[in-house]
Amino acid sequence: MGAIDLAPGSILTRKERRDRWGGSIQGGILPSAETPNVFVYSDRDEGEKWGYDFDGWSTDRSVFFYTGEGAEGDHTFTYWKNQAVLAHKEAGRALHLFIAASGKQPGGKLHRYVGEFEVDPGLPYVREDDPIRERSVIVFRLRPLGTVDRAEADLAGFPDVEQTAESSVVPTEAGDAESFDRSPPTGGKALRRETGLSKRYEHYLLDKGHSVGRCRIRPPGEIKYLFTDLYDSTANELYEAKAVSTREAVRCAIGQLLDYRRHIESKDARLVVLLPVQPAGDLLSLIHSCGMSCVYEIAEGAFDRIDPPA
Repeated sequence: MGAIDLAPGSILTRKERRDRWGGSIQGGILPSAETPNVFVYSDRDEGEKWGYDFDGWSTDRSVFFYTGEGAEGDHTFTYWKNQAVLAHKEAGRALHLFIAASGKQPGGKLHRYVGEFEVDPGLPYVREDDPIRERSVIVFRLRPLGTVDRAEADLAGFPDVEQTAESSVVPTEAGDAESFDRSPPTGGKALRRETGLSKRYEHYLLDKGHSVGRCRIRPPGEIKYLFTDLYDSTANELYEAKAVSTREAVRCAIGQLLDYRRHIESKDARLVVLLPVQPAGDLLSLIHSCGMSCVYEIAEGAFDRIDPPA
């Protein structure tokens, strides 16, 4: 396959790479028509604009996560660039990774050559959610071949994926800044109302002497963590809070609670929907039909609860 005479850690522009080994200078995945190579470029600043924050080394530096391409809709392998990465070995092409090393400047942005990689033969990719565009994206798992440049700055901040779920109870503050919500995006104002409601109910439970935290969950085969709203360890109850008591919000809460309970350690945890006001009668019946309870605020910091009929 395509060897290139470039030492890991070397700095060059896209044009300099194209002049030597071919391939376009535009885009992230660049198969070469001149040499048997596929060049992939990772740029966190650009990726964040598109909702990508997966790229980087796993915490043990054994795997590099690399997000595929596709401007609209779910990522697919019918898009030839993603297919070029997935099938690079079958096509007899080497896969070379570059990481942005500078901003825009005369002559083009500089990139650091990391080294040669291959898609992991056992698990070539996983799928993750792009919360900005509400779609599923491909995240390749790239294994290094030979000497590569493993810079501390290139760490993604999470371990490699596991085939079993991980779950633990953490303080409520632990997930606030790093939560990665798979529900449809919530506007800032609604999110603040949701957080305020959750905090008030947490204080309500603490005043009753309960031990309250939240569950941190990593589903099998996924990169990022999920954080639930509240978990009452004393009562073994899992809560999902919503900013409004609409049908859409109640449906979303029910789905999230059912998803979370599959992965937390306490499989018999009772599920509770936390709302700002008592929902409509039919929605309360929906909550109860799923075996869940409903807690709602009757005055600031004061709550009522309706359990399903015995």
